[in-house]
Amino acid sequence: MTIGRRTSRRAARPSLAALALLSASIASPLRAQVVERFAKDPLDGGGHHVFFAEGDVAARFAYLSEEPARFPGDRKGTLRVLYDTTLPAARISTPLGRVPSLDTDFEVGAILTIRSEGFFADPNGFSQIAFGAWNAATTGIARTSFPSDSFDLVEFDYFPNVTSFGGPFLSPSVFGGNVGGNAFFNFAFQSSEVALPHDTPLLVRCRYRATARRLDAAVYRHAGAYLFETIPGGSASVDLSGINPTFLLNVLGIAAYFEGFASIHASVDYDLLYAGPLPLPWGVIKSQAPPTGETSSGRLQR
Repeated sequence: MTIGRRTSRRAARPSLAALALLSASIASPLRAQVVERFAKDPLDGGGHHVFFAEGDVAARFAYLSEEPARFPGDRKGTLRVLYDTTLPAARISTPLGRVPSLDTDFEVGAILTIRSEGFFADPNGFSQIAFGAWNAATTGIARTSFPSDSFDLVEFDYFPNVTSFGGPFLSPSVFGGNVGGNAFFNFAFQSSEVALPHDTPLLVRCRYRATARRLDAAVYRHAGAYLFETIPGGSASVDLSGINPTFLLNVLGIAAYFEGFASIHASVDYDLLYAGPLPLPWGVIKSQAPPTGETSSGRLQR
């Protein structure tokens, strides 16, 4: 039987001690990579990284220590996140050890599995499965409100609702610094209409290129072992040339938002959360168009 452990505490904004730790990490030399594989419960302090909790994390996050491994030779266990828009918002985050901005190339990503059991997406709603990077001091948790206080946020968003105007949508979103007290006054996004598969691991990569001022987000499906392959339509590129002032990011995390009605109900398992290059042993098979008369092939892409 799967054992689920939920943290019993409710947390508000990070404590002074937490902010001090964040400041210390920012002042230290740049760290090349953050890799959290959720081998242990991140909210019990047993994980590889220190995570800070905000909101009603007990209702949203559960570590399942006996969940079967999804990759060969991997350990049991996963972090299950409940995206239920009737519940109070909650999120967890860990320090990046650096401060990415519009002038900095960076990558954040995750391996997640959207479970079909209990899944619901109201055609009259529009709510997201989300993770990303933000600022522990300036990014509020009222992401879905208007005005919004979610300044300094780079977020992967997947809206599973199928509405009168289409869907589901992959819609990476970026909020810059505070303009006029409303995060949506300094905001950019791009959408691609695509239905992501359920019950299979998905690799999400969000890569920002400073010279092009673009955030490229792509989702790949599990292709066996530690490899992933392209999902047709599973990418979107956001033009950030209009973001001013820049965002300043210092934490990496997972967020589940409140809407006040049943817009979505989705359980999502996280087996990896990272910042930096895609960590080994995972890789992406990049399809290659075959010459006339030959079969298609692929190559490993890092």
